[in-house]
Amino acid sequence: MAVTANQPFSREAWAREYAESHLRTDPGTIDVFYLPTNAPEREIRLLEINDLIAVRESDPIDPIDFGVDSDGDQPHRLLVVDVTPSQWVRIQNGQIPLPPGWPLDGKVTFSRQPQ
Repeated sequence: MAVTANQPFSREAWAREYAESHLRTDPGTIDVFYLPTNAPEREIRLLEINDLIAVRESDPIDPIDFGVDSDGDQPHRLLVVDVTPSQWVRIQNGQIPLPPGWPLDGKVTFSRQPQ
């Protein structure tokens, strides 16, 4: 389902649109997790598992603010954290923290479809 300006704002619909787009266009993205818990109403938080990014062992896990549609008909923010598969395992084991206020509770999973 494509999101259009004629529809009321739906954070879930936008999250699905962005997740599916990232899976379709970035060959390294394996899974995308939409993390709605604790997020402000018009903030979309995605955690992306990407096997083509460099491992940054000593760097904190910080989101990138894509600043999309801040002045449009449906203003919102898109924040994305990219991690490697090994970092994802460590996040799940509690060895690497996500940004403050980014719990995994309630995550919605989007995965690459087999070719």
